[in-house]
Amino acid sequence: MTAKVITACGEISGIQRENHVEFRGIPYAEQPIGVSRFKAPQPLLPDDEPMAAETFGDACQQEEVSMFGISQMSEDCLYLNIWTPDCDSKKRPVMVWIHGGGYQTGSGAQLIYRGGQLAVHGDVVVVTLNYRLAAFGFLYLNDLIPEHYNVGANNGLLDQIEALKWIRENIAQFGGDPDQVTLFGESAGAMAIATLLACPAAQGLFKRAILQSGSADQVLTREEANKIAHRFLEVTDINPAKPDKLWQLTPQQIVKAQRDCMRMSFDRGMYAQQVPQTGMTLVPVIDGVTLPQSPLRSLEQGDSRHIPLLVTWTRDEWNLFLRMPGAEKIMNNETFKNLDKLGLIKLCEKNLPGMGERAANLYEKILKARNPSASYTDMFSAFESDRVFRIPSLRIGELQGRHSQDVFLSQFNWDKGLLGACHASDIPLVFGCADNGVGQFLTGGGDGARKLSDVVQSSWIAFARSGNPATDRVGHWPAFNKDTRKVMCFDETTQLQDDPLEQEQELWEGIL
Repeated sequence: MTAKVITACGEISGIQRENHVEFRGIPYAEQPIGVSRFKAPQPLLPDDEPMAAETFGDACQQEEVSMFGISQMSEDCLYLNIWTPDCDSKKRPVMVWIHGGGYQTGSGAQLIYRGGQLAVHGDVVVVTLNYRLAAFGFLYLNDLIPEHYNVGANNGLLDQIEALKWIRENIAQFGGDPDQVTLFGESAGAMAIATLLACPAAQGLFKRAILQSGSADQVLTREEANKIAHRFLEVTDINPAKPDKLWQLTPQQIVKAQRDCMRMSFDRGMYAQQVPQTGMTLVPVIDGVTLPQSPLRSLEQGDSRHIPLLVTWTRDEWNLFLRMPGAEKIMNNETFKNLDKLGLIKLCEKNLPGMGERAANLYEKILKARNPSASYTDMFSAFESDRVFRIPSLRIGELQGRHSQDVFLSQFNWDKGLLGACHASDIPLVFGCADNGVGQFLTGGGDGARKLSDVVQSSWIAFARSGNPATDRVGHWPAFNKDTRKVMCFDETTQLQDDPLEQEQELWEGIL
């Protein structure tokens, strides 16, 4: 069976499921191919031909990651997907998911992001979307090549904004309320949401935001972005004065050239302390237009005080990157096989210059108190978890909490999956797919994970409806601020805790 809707861009038919309707691969902008490569997205033109939204659109061209299961990819990638209980006139809350993947990989069509279960559970409309990644979305060429080439800056962010504009104009036809849009996303998806909070063009396009394992400091200055773009042009043998070859490169050549850019580094944070960041260097740029300033500064000034925030992280974030299948291709496993205290100090020193020994001593103390058999690899995982995700997430809550009584924090302690309470282990609990494939790998599956998923979904849905995640399942959930530093911890027993990062924060004060 099919269900049909009439949008501003034409007729779209979806797939009628038993208890909801699914629309796959709806274009939300003109495709950025050919001469449109590296340019800002253009609004979608109306089409007289009816569209059958029954096949997911391609993901942005990227490196293949076996765990993600993405095989269809191209530059023709600006598509979104919708799951709705019914295409009626009922104004349901709308939850728009922005996928993670380090701004390098991922797709809104990944199995772990299918929104049907969440839509039915909460009587909400769920939307997932693709956007341009890495060099396709964030290569900053504006200062290097002649102006008449009209390249865009932050095209990946502009894609997300264009999708939100499409949703505002059309989502009522799918049973959604355009005035009740909540963004939610994990990892780079949450980082993108933090950045959208600071983008003038995104204002008014969403009402609330859920940031899972993100940060507000993964952005480049123009000077840093220019250095990275220079490297890209050097690797591809392109003269910036005559850059026509940029439009002749194959997508595969662009992906290959990205690898050299990823080896470069920039300094994170809002302080003078050096915190080098590698691996994620094709990220949003403070260009003065789309992104006028750092998202951290924007939060500090209270620019988003009117947006309720739910900020979350997992207890053992970095376990995913140290121990996931294929990690040996990214991490040098020999480094961690027999890691000792001196090795831990050296690793911490590399990622936090001048602070290595202090960091190693602190995490040894914390981890040994929690688990006497903790290894030095466990200690490094805890250090990296805090450096990349947990402390930056906490900073979002602290800064927003200065200006708003609508900011709520949570930590996922559920560690029944193969990698413990690792990065992304919260996603199957949010989408209700703890028993499916990757979901089972990350959560362990079974009755316990299903029960916790119901608890988590109820809070996410409550937040999308009212801006407050408290439910009868978790009880009272106070707003987070300097006086009430309460964090909801999701586990077999979900309960409030006083500042679970209290010991770790001392190290990072004035650094991140």
